[in-house]
Amino acid sequence: MIGGNIGFTAGTLLLVAGLVLIIVSSLRPNRIQVTSDSLVITGSYKYSVKLGEIRSVERLDSLPKIKLRTNGIGWPNIKIGHFRVEGIGKCRLYVNQKFPPYVHIVTSAGEHIIFNTKDPENTESIFRSLSAAVSD
Repeated sequence: MIGGNIGFTAGTLLLVAGLVLIIVSSLRPNRIQVTSDSLVITGSYKYSVKLGEIRSVERLDSLPKIKLRTNGIGWPNIKIGHFRVEGIGKCRLYVNQKFPPYVHIVTSAGEHIIFNTKDPENTESIFRSLSAAVSD
């Protein structure tokens, strides 16, 4: 019986450790960067799009209503992954709802991406960089 208890305990500890690792990694903020030719989002649900493929850039003071999480992380304030959003439909979100504003881009393929950072000034800076790149 002792061997069975050790195996059960070890399995339970591994399961708990795995769950803690998933939770911690999902709470880590994505890194959002504008390079010379792309918008790059690293972290959970990585994403990259060439600046030339961005059709529009919009600054949002509030997030549209999220109707459904289809694949992603849906913590109370953190939304990362694929969602259905009111007025938009399918949308990739990389947001922390505690830190508006948000940036909404639409690609030439019709993809909608909304993101922000924990620093509103950084989000504004990314918005300005994308707006300038798209208007060129």
